[in-house]
Amino acid sequence: MSADRPTPEQIVAERRVLELVDRVLGLEAELARVSVYHSPGREQFEALERENAGLRQQLEAVRSTRTWKAGRAVLSPLRLVSRGRGSL
Repeated sequence: MSADRPTPEQIVAERRVLELVDRVLGLEAELARVSVYHSPGREQFEALERENAGLRQQLEAVRSTRTWKAGRAVLSPLRLVSRGRGSL
């Protein structure tokens, strides 16, 4: 396989990370909305904070794997090229 192409495992890991990031951002937005507009009950607020903390731990666990690090290394030239195109 070419060094420029990610492996199926790297693609799956990247997708999982993106899903986790999306979920974390969604929970943070929901937490902010509930906090500002509804003054949630303490239990609901704490449950959302626990879920958010758990998802952040999962995200960090994925980012610390060899697969994630290898995928980042393999894809870094592509990211640099795509960033360069965006500034043109």
